[in-house]
Amino acid sequence: MVYGRSIAVGVCLMTVVMLLSALIFYLSLGPCPSGSFACDNGTLCVPQRQMCDNRPDCADGSDEHPVECGLLYGSKEIADKIVRSAIEKKQQQQLQLQQQNQSNASTVDASPPAVTRNQSQTMNWTCGIVTYPRSCRCGQGTTLYCGIYAKLRRWPRISVEVTNLIIIRNNLTLREHVFANLTRLQKLTLKFNNISRVPLGSFGGLSQLERLELSHNNISHLPHGLFGDLHSLQWLFLVNNHLHHFPMEQLKSVHRLEWLVLSRNRLTLRNVQLPNISSLYEVYLDYNRIEYVGEETFSQLDHLHLLDLQHNIISHIHGRAFANLENIRDIRLVGNPIKELSGETFLHNTRLEALSLAQMPLHIHRSLLQPLNISFLNLTGIRYDHIDFAAINGMRNLTYIIYDRFFYCSMTPRVRMCKPSTDGVSSFKDLLTKPVLRYSAWVMATLTISGNVLVLWGRFIYRDENIAVTMVIRNLALADMLMGFYLITIGIQDYRYRNEYYKVVLDWVSSWQCVAIGTLAVSSSEVSMLILAFMSLERFLLIADPFRGHRSISVRIMCFSLFCIWLTGVGLAVAPVVLWNSSTKFYGAHSGTCFPLHIHEAYPLGWQYSAFVFLGVNLLLLVMIALLYTALLISIWRTRSATPLSLLDCEFAVRFFFIVLTDVLCWVPIIVMKIWVFFNYNISDDIYAWLVVFVLPLNSAVNPLLYTFTTPKYRNQIFLRGWKKITSRKRAETANGNAGTITTGTATGSSQHPEESTTIAKAMPLALTLAN
Repeated sequence: MVYGRSIAVGVCLMTVVMLLSALIFYLSLGPCPSGSFACDNGTLCVPQRQMCDNRPDCADGSDEHPVECGLLYGSKEIADKIVRSAIEKKQQQQLQLQQQNQSNASTVDASPPAVTRNQSQTMNWTCGIVTYPRSCRCGQGTTLYCGIYAKLRRWPRISVEVTNLIIIRNNLTLREHVFANLTRLQKLTLKFNNISRVPLGSFGGLSQLERLELSHNNISHLPHGLFGDLHSLQWLFLVNNHLHHFPMEQLKSVHRLEWLVLSRNRLTLRNVQLPNISSLYEVYLDYNRIEYVGEETFSQLDHLHLLDLQHNIISHIHGRAFANLENIRDIRLVGNPIKELSGETFLHNTRLEALSLAQMPLHIHRSLLQPLNISFLNLTGIRYDHIDFAAINGMRNLTYIIYDRFFYCSMTPRVRMCKPSTDGVSSFKDLLTKPVLRYSAWVMATLTISGNVLVLWGRFIYRDENIAVTMVIRNLALADMLMGFYLITIGIQDYRYRNEYYKVVLDWVSSWQCVAIGTLAVSSSEVSMLILAFMSLERFLLIADPFRGHRSISVRIMCFSLFCIWLTGVGLAVAPVVLWNSSTKFYGAHSGTCFPLHIHEAYPLGWQYSAFVFLGVNLLLLVMIALLYTALLISIWRTRSATPLSLLDCEFAVRFFFIVLTDVLCWVPIIVMKIWVFFNYNISDDIYAWLVVFVLPLNSAVNPLLYTFTTPKYRNQIFLRGWKKITSRKRAETANGNAGTITTGTATGSSQHPEESTTIAKAMPLALTLAN
């Protein structure tokens, strides 16, 4: 059938577009699966369990970064102590194993590999405890583990040899002097045992106890004098209990205490002052109910290295609350409703290295940052307009900073390490971080420009009876071509800034070039959508309802309409620059691609204008196009219901179907992402990259194929008339134009005489005329 070519072209085009879209989206995904992270510039995937295990798996050392490992597992001092303890224990086991091998070698003749393996297993399960419940497990000499399967209902009888007692997920009640006979006990773990009461004297006689963990119980009160006998205690864990008050003054007798963890309780610290403990290095008070930090609360902890006050309800901190913490290295205030911090707050903390001020309604101003000499700063969740980026750039020792969004990093390019490391499109090193994005940008630019140049060439070279439609197609091709120039500019800038993007990112996003190409891209998308909507409305009025006074638009009215469309589209693009008087507040602030899609966060600066353009104007135009074309096709089918549908009308219907389909496929993902953002859905960086580099320019690349190359007349002009005109020019001259006349009639179906052409055009239905 005649219109089968259009169906075949449309189906093949949509198939290629869908496959290419899926391929590019797959290739633009992150290089590592869930549960792992990328290092060595994205070339190696390392499981998260191998992070901070004191063994470098990445050549760049990012899996053992001291700052991140400190944030994950406490400070460097405690992490080092854990590692040293594990190494010493392993060395002791190896020494004992060697001694046992030597003694066995003198009496038993066996091969060394077999002896080593068997003795290693024996060593792991060797028990030096005489009396203990058989439902518990004994190993590593004097370690006793009683887990959930032990089902203990009362305190078991345990002999004095045990040094490490672990009782987890049982249901026990503490009583006085319950551990009196365990004089060698060094580590005591009582987690998830529903302990609600700790009597005075429960830990009496444990003079050698170094680690006490009572986490995840129901303890609401601790009696005074409870820790009086724990002179060797170094670690005290009371995480996730119901403590309203903690006897801080009783810690004076615990002279060797290093690590105090009181997280996830109900402490308020009202009228409480922590005692002077020279060995106390870390205090964790996160997830409590502290409202105010006074001048005397931590004034005596002059040896403290880490103070964690995250996720309390602190609304005010005294200006000298941390003044006496001369050795403090790390202060964490994440998640508190603090709106203002005095410039004096950290003035005296000259050794402070890490400061976490994330997720607070805080203004990060110059007076707060100027006294700091830190190397790490966490500002996750701080609003963009609340941060003084110029003050951050002035911090000479700052080497590591964490923001909520990647585009914040563009405002502080002097900081050597910035997280997040990418927004899916750009990274700290490159404007287009992934090779597939670079190739996609150049391919889409080439297709867009070449396709629309062919459209303009064909529409200007060959005459068309319907001048108004030709003018619209020309302007549509010109608008779509602007998107190709936008992609070429992005590709060129990516090539210029390869591997050193962080050096010029601030200059680039705040430059007039960025606002120029951003304006160019927005103008292209908006003018294209307006022209498509105008074409659908004009065709609906002329074809679906031709007998109510509507007539063909004159060239003069068409020129005026197109002028208004261009004025509106360019005005929408230029308005935010005039409104905010800066490119970095709308075009350059949120992405190095300078396109104001704004889908990384719901309410950044300029979100109202972005929502108005992409959710208001574009969504309205898309719905209008779909409804008008649907109504138009229904009208044509109703008109032809008494007779078979003509071939040209069917061709017209097929083209309209693919036109609406491509508009929907291109703009619906962008509109859906914009809506999801307002419902607090987190749009991944991979989807953002896919939308900006491929989906957004796709409509500009496909439009010339649908509006021109699927048109029978233009297709014949390009592939028949143009080719024959080149190959048979000499024969046409000798035949006095006969061959040319035949070719034209075959290709275009029209006469070369204007009068005859006009008569035929008037006699044809308007639907057939506009279908060309």
